[in-house]
Amino acid sequence: MNGTQIKLAITEDKIHNEYELIDAITDPMEGSLEIIVDEGPDLSVIKLFGRSFIKSLQMLTDNLGIPKKIIKITTFNLVQDLSVWPNIEIQHPVEYFTAADRFEVPLDKKIQKHFGLFVGTSRWHRLYMAGMMHGLYKDKTMLSFWQHHLNNSLPANLRMDDVMLKDANESVREHMINFVKQLPLHLDPNDIKLNLNTGADITRGDWETPYEILPYYNSIFMDIVCETWHEGQCFLPNEKTGRPIIARTPFIAYAGKGFLKNLRKIGFMTFDRWWSEDYDDHEGVQRIQYMLREIKKISGSSVDRLQEIHQEMLPTLQHNYELIKTLTPKIMLDNLS
Repeated sequence: MNGTQIKLAITEDKIHNEYELIDAITDPMEGSLEIIVDEGPDLSVIKLFGRSFIKSLQMLTDNLGIPKKIIKITTFNLVQDLSVWPNIEIQHPVEYFTAADRFEVPLDKKIQKHFGLFVGTSRWHRLYMAGMMHGLYKDKTMLSFWQHHLNNSLPANLRMDDVMLKDANESVREHMINFVKQLPLHLDPNDIKLNLNTGADITRGDWETPYEILPYYNSIFMDIVCETWHEGQCFLPNEKTGRPIIARTPFIAYAGKGFLKNLRKIGFMTFDRWWSEDYDDHEGVQRIQYMLREIKKISGSSVDRLQEIHQEMLPTLQHNYELIKTLTPKIMLDNLS
């Protein structure tokens, strides 16, 4: 292995460069190997050729007589269970979460829509949630969804089959199908010129460009956050959570089980004074269903009432706004440990 590093390319639980990983592990040269997972999946969830990544790694090292400790796994999952492998390091380049203040806009909340849901790259949970919001609350939701099926030179990658495998409910399927017919959806009509069907516009930076929608947050009451990593024991807040915090906007979050609990450990305040956050005890479809129950209740409030509730929330929102500006990787990791 001779001091090799390999960065894994992962979507959901699938490793895309599996053969490259196998080549690195089986390299007969003596030395060490660092496997870099610069994202936030639970290592116990991801798969190598359809089997558990960790169990496959254990089998390979045992069969090849490789000491496990010379293979280091570096992960950005801030709550990774360190017992699954003898040599794990947790790192976190916190910037794409806390750099929100570089893009903030003045708070001038004039609520026009109950909800905001802003999606670049489709995942099954984002498509599921967007389909339901479009089907049930279209007139009350500011909605963008860049991924689409109209570019014949690229696969759509909408994850429609994953939604149907996760939940066979006919209503979910019908809302999803009707929603997909509307795609792509942009906040600015001119964005169609930038949409190459590769996910969100990243022409000005991988995570920087998504912060440029912050002015729209002054027009919504609640942001429906759909984080990237959400299965197993995982926690890696990114710009999707950073946006509502810096915009002093309440949010409800689809993410891994305990996501809100981990935010509170860091020092953030959440919104259980105003609605139930029982959804944080769940993951997957069940989490979405619990979230939709709260969304239904909020949808029954008038815009004027939501403006009043936002005023009530300001001390909580201001606390979070000030906290995110002070965070460092060390503070986050120390509070989570």
